[in-house]
Amino acid sequence: MQKPFDWPDYPCPKCEFEQQWEVRSCKNAGGQNTCIFVCGHCGYRGQSVGVEEVRKAGIIAEPIEAINLLHPCQVCGTLGAERHHWAPYSLFGDDSERWPQSYLCQACHSRWHRIVTPARPSP
Repeated sequence: MQKPFDWPDYPCPKCEFEQQWEVRSCKNAGGQNTCIFVCGHCGYRGQSVGVEEVRKAGIIAEPIEAINLLHPCQVCGTLGAERHHWAPYSLFGDDSERWPQSYLCQACHSRWHRIVTPARPSP
C-alpha cells in the first residue's frame, strides 16, 4: 500500500504561521533534483521531501531559485550545504523540527549519519 503524502503538521519555526506549507522544486548542491517544504507566508525553507514522493502524490512543485539555497557547511565551509537535524526524524518524528539544526555539506552530513545513526537510513 502506498504511504500517503505527509505534510508538516507544525507551524513555521520562523513566523509561527500555521499550516501554510508549499512544496517547491530545486537542484541541490550535487545537481540532483529535490523538493522542499516552503512556508507560504514568510518563505522559510523547511525540510526536504523526496521528488518521487511528490510525483506519486500528484503535486506540481513550482521551482525555487537555487542560488538562495547556497549555504556553507558549518564543518568544512563547502557551499551548497543541506539543512541537518541534530535530532533525526527517524528517532524524534515531527518533534525533530523543534531541535537545533545547522547546514552540512553532503559529505559531512553522510559522515555524521554513518557515525551517529549507522543502523538508520540517512536522508
